[in-house]
Amino acid sequence: MKRIGFLIYDDSLTGGAEKIAKNIATELLDENEVYVISLFQEKNNVNQEYKYNHYVVSTETISITKNLFKLSKELKRYLLENKIDQLFCITAGVNTVALKATKGTNIKTIYCEHSNLENKTYGKKHELRQYLGAKYMDKIVTLTERDKNNFIKMFKVPEAKVTCIPNWFIHSNTGNEQYKTDSNKIITVGRLEKVKGYDMLVKVAKGVYEKHPDWKWDIYGEGTCREEITQQIKDNNLEEFVELKGNVNNLNQIYGEYSFLVMTSYYEGIPLSLLEAQDAKLPIISFDCPTGPSEIIENNKNGFLISCYNIDEMINKICELIENENLRADFSKNSDINIHKFEKKEILNKWKSLISSI
Repeated sequence: MKRIGFLIYDDSLTGGAEKIAKNIATELLDENEVYVISLFQEKNNVNQEYKYNHYVVSTETISITKNLFKLSKELKRYLLENKIDQLFCITAGVNTVALKATKGTNIKTIYCEHSNLENKTYGKKHELRQYLGAKYMDKIVTLTERDKNNFIKMFKVPEAKVTCIPNWFIHSNTGNEQYKTDSNKIITVGRLEKVKGYDMLVKVAKGVYEKHPDWKWDIYGEGTCREEITQQIKDNNLEEFVELKGNVNNLNQIYGEYSFLVMTSYYEGIPLSLLEAQDAKLPIISFDCPTGPSEIIENNKNGFLISCYNIDEMINKICELIENENLRADFSKNSDINIHKFEKKEILNKWKSLISSI
């Protein structure tokens, strides 16, 4: 039995990286001693029912750069005290702390990239942390084959060092029993952050609203850009069309109320919202952004894959789907053609194989 640690930036956050890491940790408990270590914990909303070991390095959110020695010292103490064999670093944000904490130890480090190398929205500091993780950690895990190839080319690392393991998807028992072709509502799911492209969504929504003012567009998620997005909605007189619904706990039950899902992200990893929507039998429309949508959407079969950031094309395809009930029904029938690639059992076996090989 191996002793495995998952290092997360802040496990009180509700993003995909945190959710996936904790799900993996839970599933590996049968064969391993598992520890989830959170650098910070800004909110007191962590589920205490998790069966794995849990530890917070700093209850106060502080600058990693300015407090690198302090954070790494405490992390190292915890890792050695609990005899951790392997440390999985979830996102590049924790790489510098992990590398300093494990220096001079026998702990193997694995850098798990939750986004992709083409995403340049996080700044130079983030890119440095990606470089350090790629060069100095023992293994790299990417979400897509495209990103795996980018790591090999960009950082000149051996192909054997990089493994592609997508996020898995768990089928819901509360999805649509039958797709509702008469729904006149569009859904978008994602954090209210710049990377999700809500500035483009508002422009798209304006074009759609001009042609189909009887439809509605609901956005689920929270984030730092709520005020900015709200103002953009107001500036474009879209208050009656676009509504920010916040976070909800029963999203799987809500998908069934909608006609199709739209995603306007600048960058993604493997977007779970697309898979969740497909599981609820919804057609999906997304920009062909790096990376992920092209590995889920088969254009003109289960949805539309739009040329990257082409707002006019996105407007036209949304309107086409609105105006063609039969096309929506056909896309719904094909909604699950790619879901098998993200089955939990298959993905979990890849994680187990990686752990045993290190």
